[in-house]
Amino acid sequence: MKYLSKVLTSLSVLLNVLLGGDNNQTFSARNWHWKRQNKPNIVWLIDSILGDDHCLQSWVYWKVRKKW
Repeated sequence: MKYLSKVLTSLSVLLNVLLGGDNNQTFSARNWHWKRQNKPNIVWLIDSILGDDHCLQSWVYWKVRKKW
């Protein structure tokens, strides 16, 4: 299960970068960033599939890791 989680996270980062997002940022984190900026987003859809506050947690993790 841990391996699958890492593969899916890597695919999310790849998708985000291919769509013009920041390096090492997941698609979920990017959507939360858009929500904070009042831009169109699909946070509601991602959170309904992956769990409440998934996008928020992804964004917080990305912000913390980004500063290392």
